[in-house]
Amino acid sequence: MKLYSSIFLFFVLTFTFSQEISQDKISASYEEFLKEVGKKERDTLIKQSTKRYICSEYFSGYIHYYYKNDQLKLIKHIYKQNFDNSLEYYYVENDTLRLFTTFTEIIRANTRYTESERETSFSMEKVLDVTENRTFLSQNRIVMCHERQDMKKQSEWDRDFFNTLNFKKVNCTTDIEDLRYKYRILRKAEKKLVKYGGKPHGCIFYLW
Repeated sequence: MKLYSSIFLFFVLTFTFSQEISQDKISASYEEFLKEVGKKERDTLIKQSTKRYICSEYFSGYIHYYYKNDQLKLIKHIYKQNFDNSLEYYYVENDTLRLFTTFTEIIRANTRYTESERETSFSMEKVLDVTENRTFLSQNRIVMCHERQDMKKQSEWDRDFFNTLNFKKVNCTTDIEDLRYKYRILRKAEKKLVKYGGKPHGCIFYLW
């Protein structure tokens, strides 16, 4: 029984370790491609296509597709729902979704109270709370999630500093069926939605 337990524990630890190595490789590949996309003089092997959709005055967005060697590598999805703006990245390897990244930005209003002998005053300062969540996939299943978060005065926010923060492993909250559905819709839009500037701007939910 002890031998069985030891072998089982070894298997679990080995499997977890190999998963973490795999996620590290995906993260490194994803971040490297983001750097290539962000260069002012972009690699000529990288091509981009942009689509726009408008479903209603309350729901609309832009979809940016990035290709390398004519293969889709990244989908950047920016959309507005009611008064909230959302940003998503879908990283693709060999035509398979491997990493789903979301950014959540919340602007908080902090009230400051100052009292002196002569007067009492109130002031308001805006604080930006940003969370980046990465959901890793393997064989069309969610296998691990990482997250990092920082909150600072909006005037002091530093994207470069945020990118130096370490991720921590967190419980996965993304629904796999919802993620699969959104990814399928974005892939349909890649083929069927008119390119931005070509008009009309249809709704992605009507692409069948």
